[in-house]
Amino acid sequence: MRWDSLFDDLEAQMAEQDRAQMRDEISENIRIERSTAELIHTLSRFQGQELTIHLSGESEVRAALGPIAVDYLCLESESTQWVITNRVIQSISLPSKNGAGIDRRRQIKSIRFSSVIRSLLRDRSRCQVYGHDGRALAEGTLAQVAKDYLMIAVHPRDEFARAGDISGRLLIPLDSIGWVVATKLN
Repeated sequence: MRWDSLFDDLEAQMAEQDRAQMRDEISENIRIERSTAELIHTLSRFQGQELTIHLSGESEVRAALGPIAVDYLCLESESTQWVITNRVIQSISLPSKNGAGIDRRRQIKSIRFSSVIRSLLRDRSRCQVYGHDGRALAEGTLAQVAKDYLMIAVHPRDEFARAGDISGRLLIPLDSIGWVVATKLN
């Protein structure tokens, strides 16, 4: 009888050690997984939800999260779009609940920053271009988006870019851009 009790006690101790070792292994695997998480995959859970993003120069944008890529993200409202490079993001206030987001099994395709800016050129939206420090670099209508720069036609605010209204053109290297705000004229 005493032997049975001793063996039962030893088996219980071994079972508890196995459970403790399993808990430690699970905790370590979770820590490893979390340490390798990337911004793009974390934010993908919040696509379509409203976020508040704090940018360089004490700027703040609150809008729905649109497309995301490795080096930039897009925010959208009814009449305005923001294309924001990651290097000017100071912090992101997330909603309290995770959304459905994109299917994590689906591969995220990274569209180049210049391609996204080129889509604003096609829309003929009024654009404001900001630098890394949050200061305005230019305001007007995009005239050209090349591989590594854009050209913006400067004209009076709330007017379309007509030949007689254009007061100048500015060439801005894409690497100097922090974010672009595009507003549709009604």
